[in-house]
Amino acid sequence: MRIIVVGNSGTGKSTLSKKIARITDYPLLHLDSLWHTTDYSDDAKQWFDQQQVLFMNQKNWIIDGNYSRTMDIRISQADIIILLRVSKIKSLCRVLKRSLLWRIDKRSRDDMPEQFNEHLDSDYFEFLKMIFSYDGDRLLGLIEKYQKPDTQLLVITNNRAKRRLLKSL
Repeated sequence: MRIIVVGNSGTGKSTLSKKIARITDYPLLHLDSLWHTTDYSDDAKQWFDQQQVLFMNQKNWIIDGNYSRTMDIRISQADIIILLRVSKIKSLCRVLKRSLLWRIDKRSRDDMPEQFNEHLDSDYFEFLKMIFSYDGDRLLGLIEKYQKPDTQLLVITNNRAKRRLLKSL
């Protein structure tokens, strides 16, 4: 089974992916963790893309994260696509909360590489603006464009739906 978990930042992709991985014992790739080990160069982008392809050579896997540049590859191979949708305000609040928690305890984001460093600078504020301007319909369009006919799309909008999904696994 090949599962991708996508959605705006702060929707709970990493948290849900970890829970699914514990239940299924499938290998899990956090794209943020992979990307933030790089220097963000063009060479890093190529390496990042290659690592995803290598990971997807396995029979079963879970990948969490968006990264639109490689979304078509993941969507076209997925058996299940889990799209997390919550309000932009809720996403923004969750991201701000996790940033504050990370400043207190670096272990609060165990899905991020050790060298990850988040600064409250102009890049961070651009990231927050991206969350607020996130277009979930664009992502849905990519899913519809690249998914296989037998791919199951699960749109999750609340914690009750997440619990039902986890019980079904």
